[in-house]
Amino acid sequence: LPSPLQKYRMTANIHHEQTNNKKHFTLLNLRSGHFLLFILILHLLQQPLVIQATTRTKEEGLLIPSNHTKNVAVILSSSTFFHNYRHSVNALSIYQSLKQHGGFTDNNIILMLADEVACNARNPFKDMIYPMGRTSHNVNLFDNVQIDYGGNDVTVDHFFRVLLGRHTKYTPRHQRLHNIDEDTNLFLYITGHGGDGFFKFRDKEDFTTKDLRGIFEQLQIMKRFKSILYVSDTCQAFTTAPNTKEENKESALGGGGVLRNVYSIGSSLKKENSYAHHSDMDIGHSVMDRYVYHFVTYMGGFGSDTDQGLWKDMDKLSVKDAMVNSMYNSQGVSKLGANVGWSDLGCDRSMDDVPLSDFMVMKQQGGD
Repeated sequence: LPSPLQKYRMTANIHHEQTNNKKHFTLLNLRSGHFLLFILILHLLQQPLVIQATTRTKEEGLLIPSNHTKNVAVILSSSTFFHNYRHSVNALSIYQSLKQHGGFTDNNIILMLADEVACNARNPFKDMIYPMGRTSHNVNLFDNVQIDYGGNDVTVDHFFRVLLGRHTKYTPRHQRLHNIDEDTNLFLYITGHGGDGFFKFRDKEDFTTKDLRGIFEQLQIMKRFKSILYVSDTCQAFTTAPNTKEENKESALGGGGVLRNVYSIGSSLKKENSYAHHSDMDIGHSVMDRYVYHFVTYMGGFGSDTDQGLWKDMDKLSVKDAMVNSMYNSQGVSKLGANVGWSDLGCDRSMDDVPLSDFMVMKQQGGD
């Protein structure tokens, strides 16, 4: 039989082992809990951050439209050569959208195409331009087109004269904007090649941001327009925006040097490129840039059916939603490979509160 001392030692050993087992079990529980917490945190971090960048259609009455009987548009493609086919498609997509869905006529649009690629010998579809290549032969963007300035007539001088209305004596009527006053809204869309603070014309000349700012200041002093929507679709596009804080600092205008009611949108920021969306095997080149493709697709696509998509609801859709927010998916990722720049600095209303119809709808006098 064990002695009392041996019994004491045996009891002490058993108690020590039980204590160690409890500590080990507790440590395992703690480690398991930390591990599960770590796994949970890692799982949450891997979940996409959802940013509310999806577009929204304003309910009736929330957006107050302007008078649409004096809206005008100037559309410019400044590139030459057939490999810049996509720039002509960009410009003509906007042009046809205004005519088919916005009620514009050629009397309200100045169209400037530096190169008529539809007539180029390399075009396999003579006198036709297809925005989706051979898959969209039912949509010819060159149908019923009136080109006001083409070829060598597409110059910086003519572009600025159109905006200012300061034409030479024998300038034809179709090359001028008509019925312009302080109640007129101007939609200005330009596409081509550009860089940090400049936009090129036919690879021969360019205008700078300061040049454009000077023109816009003159327009404001002349009270030539009520509001302007300026959309630049090129590389580093937003660097030509005339209504930024940087441009206001060096302004010749009084009242703090702020341009009034100019809305600017650029399809790319500084040091970013503007990319093509798709190419066509028959044409042999890229046929459209991403910005215009996603805008037209979001609105309802190509064609003259005015009941399709959001084209019929331009009075309920804000400029910001249609031309900025629509370029991002539901996770806040750009569809363009670049970020869209925008500014409503100096405007009476934010871009969120301006209906797209203020610039892309033209109601003829006496119409509904």
